[in-house]
Amino acid sequence: MNKLLISFLILGASACAVNKSTKSMHPYSGGSLGCGNFIVYKLSEDNTEYVSVILDVSSIELTQVQAYALGKAEVVQVIRKKFSGPIDASLCNDVMKDRPEDLLEEKATQGIVEVRINEAEREKALAKQPYNVTVILKNVIFGTMTIDYLRVDSVNVGWLPG
Repeated sequence: MNKLLISFLILGASACAVNKSTKSMHPYSGGSLGCGNFIVYKLSEDNTEYVSVILDVSSIELTQVQAYALGKAEVVQVIRKKFSGPIDASLCNDVMKDRPEDLLEEKATQGIVEVRINEAEREKALAKQPYNVTVILKNVIFGTMTIDYLRVDSVNVGWLPG
């Protein structure tokens, strides 16, 4: 009986270790910002990388919830960039002072981008005023990383950087 229990515990521990090691992790737990026609950035905790969602809103009609399949929808791109040092909120400025060196840039090839906008914010967008959106990434695949799920809440877009 003890041998059976020990075997079960070892097998269970092995299964837990496998599940833990296959779970994808991403570094994007820092701040978020948005600008332009529709660009949303989510930064890493140390501000040395970001994932951005770029949506061509001039070719779509904003509705409350929209989902786009990467690789099939030409109106959306998801890009991951990594730098040699911290970047900051100057991402939305025309000139970035002391920009660190680019170390990596990858475009996502697969996954789902979901865009959510409430009716009041949609009305602002239609009036060509800045508005807030929520962006959700699901199973987004880059060459060196997969983002299973990332939610970026209430980011202000629809304004031009200066």
